[in-house]
Amino acid sequence: MKRFSMTVVFLLVAMLYCAGQIQVFPLTEQNVRIKKNSCVYYLPQTTLEVKLKITKETLIPGPYYKYAEKYLSIKNVASAVSSDISIDDVRINKILQPDPNACFMVVSDHEANIIYNSKGIIVGYNCGQPSEISSSDTESHFTKESNLKVPAFTDYGVKRNFIGNTDTTYKVVEIDSVFQKIPIYNTVIVSKDEEMKAEEAANYIIKIRKRMFKILTAQFDSDTPPADIEVMVSELKNMEARYLELFVGKITKQTEEYVFYYTPQSDLVEEKVPLCYITSDDEVVSQKTESSEPVYIVLKNTNATKEISDFYGRQYDLKKKEKNVGLYYRIPSEVMLSVDFDDFTYYRGIVTVPQCGYMGHLPAEIFKNKNLKVEFNENSGSIKAVYTK
Repeated sequence: MKRFSMTVVFLLVAMLYCAGQIQVFPLTEQNVRIKKNSCVYYLPQTTLEVKLKITKETLIPGPYYKYAEKYLSIKNVASAVSSDISIDDVRINKILQPDPNACFMVVSDHEANIIYNSKGIIVGYNCGQPSEISSSDTESHFTKESNLKVPAFTDYGVKRNFIGNTDTTYKVVEIDSVFQKIPIYNTVIVSKDEEMKAEEAANYIIKIRKRMFKILTAQFDSDTPPADIEVMVSELKNMEARYLELFVGKITKQTEEYVFYYTPQSDLVEEKVPLCYITSDDEVVSQKTESSEPVYIVLKNTNATKEISDFYGRQYDLKKKEKNVGLYYRIPSEVMLSVDFDDFTYYRGIVTVPQCGYMGHLPAEIFKNKNLKVEFNENSGSIKAVYTK
């Protein structure tokens, strides 16, 4: 009877000791099967959202460029369309996603109290409700915003666009037995040609400059100067600039925003990835051409978690017979990145990338404690706290 009682006690102790036992299996293992009281959770990964704001400046020759030197003494004006492209702004955002390569099944002899966020990423074990996720939820997309305005050159004429050409013909009449030629004048209304319009615009530019000179040198009709001299000079300068565009050309700006997404892999060491290509015609394309230069995103893992990864690797080698493991977690790594184009760096920074760091697991034995609570950082998958209460 005494031996039977001791056996029952040992069985009860063993049952209580194993009551909180859990088993965790990576879903990448082919022999994993769904069991009773099982659940699945993810660790997070970071996807980089790269936004490039690219501006293309186009110089369009003025309609009177041929006459710029003749009437305004301006040399070497543009006679053909030319363009130049530049990267004005680079922004990099981190997007939190569940890592499909870090998905795990938790099997327990009772219902496992795993806490998730809205994406299925683990937030805690046996510790209440998940906190609100703070990362942005952005769908993968491509945006193109343009502020291109079609340049409109007007002749800015200050007089009529037509002139009267007078043709003279002669009519022979007999007056007192004498034949005489009598002139007959015919006026024909015709449109001004291009050079006439250019000369008129040039003369008006000179007239504007004379008027500004009089204002700036206080040559007024009265002794009291007008109160709005600055406004008058500003408007005259704007008028002069618009007329000059007819000779020297106009620059238009076309700004577009491009959005790209890239997810670093867990085995990242150093990588150089083309985001897009800029052609010799200053166009942004997605595929490489013979006359294009790539815009690169360059990534380099700092290997901040190398030592701890090597340490735990040696520990696991010593425990090759270990079958049961606890919850998996991550220690994120820092990744240096830059955005380069044509031997120039437009962006340089450091981001935290969970999947490029160390992934380990807690010992299975500690989950035998019913009061064990584990909190995870939902953005990195790292452990925030392990405690019992």
